[in-house]
Amino acid sequence: MQIQLQKGVTLTCIHTNKFKDIALTINFLAPLTEQNATERTLLALMLCDRCMRYDTKVKMNRVMDDLYGASLFARCVGYGRVHALELRSKIINPCYIHKSNNLFNDWLNLINEILFHPLKIEGQFSTDLFLESKRLLEAKIMRKLDDTQTYTVLKAFETAGKDQPLAVSPQGSLACLEKVTIKDLNRQYESMLQKNPIEIMICGDFNENQLIEMIRDKLVFESRENAYEAQYLVKAGQYEKIKETKQQGQSNIASVFATNIAVTDPLYPALKVANGIFGQYPSSFLFQIVREQHSLCYHISSSLVSYDGAMIIVTGIEKENIEKTMNLIDEVLDQCRKGQFDDDLIETTKNMQIHSLKASLDEMNAILVYNLNNRLLNRELSIEENIAQIQKVTKEEILQVFARMQPMSSCIVEGVEEHE
Repeated sequence: MQIQLQKGVTLTCIHTNKFKDIALTINFLAPLTEQNATERTLLALMLCDRCMRYDTKVKMNRVMDDLYGASLFARCVGYGRVHALELRSKIINPCYIHKSNNLFNDWLNLINEILFHPLKIEGQFSTDLFLESKRLLEAKIMRKLDDTQTYTVLKAFETAGKDQPLAVSPQGSLACLEKVTIKDLNRQYESMLQKNPIEIMICGDFNENQLIEMIRDKLVFESRENAYEAQYLVKAGQYEKIKETKQQGQSNIASVFATNIAVTDPLYPALKVANGIFGQYPSSFLFQIVREQHSLCYHISSSLVSYDGAMIIVTGIEKENIEKTMNLIDEVLDQCRKGQFDDDLIETTKNMQIHSLKASLDEMNAILVYNLNNRLLNRELSIEENIAQIQKVTKEEILQVFARMQPMSSCIVEGVEEHE
């Protein structure tokens, strides 16, 4: 059930009696740029930390305890061209609590305080909170960069998607973070509340009419433009390979391909099956051939970056196996392009993907993400319809998918010993 609370503000009610909790997500959507990503990630940290009414961590923890252990956090996610700042909260269903008539009201009051009354001093965000959150975000970004596999993936995206959203990390960058000021955060916050398209979702077992009216009363947003296009196809330029060294035992490779297939393309279900055949699962060719048969790597897999029209292969290996591994990956892809796989592998892959879709119906977070994807893609595709699309995929369609794939970049981080 979908309701437009205001122009550009949509509420989606997902009624299910499978869970004892009720979850609420609020996604604020903006263009994915390095500056937006950095400022909004910092803003997400600040909003959930403290607010005017609950201006210490002790008070915040106390109000969460009073709501029977409610959870509250914010995160930032990239969906192609769109950067989503998501506020997510969950409480136990009041029907399981004795004398809980005001639980919904108290819960939404807290969300109201977090969103509309952040911790400010004389109209500006608290300097102490700003500096504390800035240090925290810097540490988070540094941890990602210190993780070699994550660093390799980020560099591969940066190289393949130069001047495109694929190159931008949804958490932002250290270079932008260094320049961010409180004034920037105030501007970003006002833009978020007044201009960003908003997707609100609530999932659980509840009285829809009652909860809708409470949300209308507690979460009051102005109308705004609702124009955003999340998906796009990354432009494949000339293939580029970069190589770096790092003092560690293991080496890492990340290779990015343009799929040239959008999420809403009729061939997208075939792309999912093709990725499953190629490298998504332990039954896939990459794992079976590169790891099991040739013992060239510790791990290897491929995954889709669907909103950008890309696929990435990630592997961890010994440095002496780098060239052998890259050549073998090319051979496996060529084998797939020639259709050298049987119907049994196609059916096995389809069954694994169908099982995953069915299992998602038992996970609240997966249900929320699936419905948000439908909203971002302006479609109404049920799990059952999704399954039917996968079942109909043919080998000819899979071959069309493999034929469209273009290599874009490879990032190699070669591990070296300290004495080398």
